Amino acid sequence: MSDSLLVYIWRDDTAFARKVASLSPRITTVTRQQLDEDPELLARLDVVYGHLQKGELDGATGLRWLQTTSAGVNGLITPQLKERDLIVTTTSGIHAEPITEQMFGMVLGVTRQLYASWDAQRERKWGIDANPQGDFTLLAGKTLGLLGVGAIGSHAAVIGKAFGMKVVGFRRSKGEHPHIETMYGDDELAEFLSQCDVVMNSLPLTDDTRGFIGDAEFTVLKPGAIFVNAGRGATVSTDALLRALEAGQVGAACLDVTDPEPLPFDHPLWTTPNVYITPHTGGGRPDYTDRADEIFLANLRCFLDNQQLKNVVDKNAGY
Repeated sequence: MSDSLLVYIWRDDTAFARKVASLSPRITTVTRQQLDEDPELLARLDVVYGHLQKGELDGATGLRWLQTTSAGVNGLITPQLKERDLIVTTTSGIHAEPITEQMFGMVLGVTRQLYASWDAQRERKWGIDANPQGDFTLLAGKTLGLLGVGAIGSHAAVIGKAFGMKVVGFRRSKGEHPHIETMYGDDELAEFLSQCDVVMNSLPLTDDTRGFIGDAEFTVLKPGAIFVNAGRGATVSTDALLRALEAGQVGAACLDVTDPEPLPFDHPLWTTPNVYITPHTGGGRPDYTDRADEIFLANLRCFLDNQQLKNVVDKNAGY
C-alpha cells in the first residue's frame, strides 16, 4: 500500500472531512469542488465514500475501494466493474430497523383496518357503526414468511415472533437461523409460499432475482395473503401482482417499492383495491448519515490496517 491515500467524500462536510483525515497522516481528503476544479484527481483517487457522478467511476482508474451509502448496489455492478480489482462495500444493516417498522406498520394498517378508519375519518364517519365487528384480523397465530433473510429479514423475524407469529424464511443458502422456525431453500419456494399469511420480501435485485415472484409464485401463495415488498420493485412482476390481486389470491399488497419506480400517474397500482403504497421511504431514519459515517470510518480503519472490511459486496452475486 502506498504512503498516501486520496479519499473522496461525497458531501461537503468540513468537520467530517477533518475526522477522516485525523485517522492517519497518510490521508488526504478530496471534495467535489476540488474534483471539478482538477479532473486529473479522479484517476488518483484511492477511496470513494458515497458516489461519483455518472461516468466518473470508469475514470477513477486507481480506485481500490468504494464505500456506498446504500445497502443495494443494483445498477452499480457492471461487467466492467466485476473485472476491476476494486472492493465495494455497503451500509447494509442500518436499514433493518426502519424498514421492518414500516413493513409491520403497513401490515397493521390492513389487519387492524386503520386505512379504512382513516378513509372514514376524512368523511367524518364513525365507520364502526356500519360494521361493529369490522374485518379485523390478528397477527398472533399467523405465519410470517420472510423472502430473503439478510439484516432486514433477520430483524423482521424478531418482531414477528414478538407479535406471536410463526416465522418461516426463504433464502438460497438455506441454513438455520435463531429466530426462524423453518428455513426453506431454492427448490422449496412453493412450499414456503403456500403456508404464509404474510410475506415480507426484502430480496436484493440481481440477475437471479429480477422477476423472482411472478404468476407461478402467486398461484401457490396462500389465498388471501398479505404481500409486502420493501426490497426492490423489480424482484416482483407487477403484472402478475395485479392479476393475483384481481383474483383475490393476494388479499392486500403493501408496497414501499414498485416496478416501475416512481409509478407513472396513470399506473393501475394507484387505483387497484387493497394496494397500499409508500414512496420507497422504508429505510428513512433521522440518523442515517451518522450511521453510514460510522460504517465508513470503521471500514477505513480496517483498510488502513490491511484488515477485512465489513459489508463487502460479492460482485458476481450482485449483493
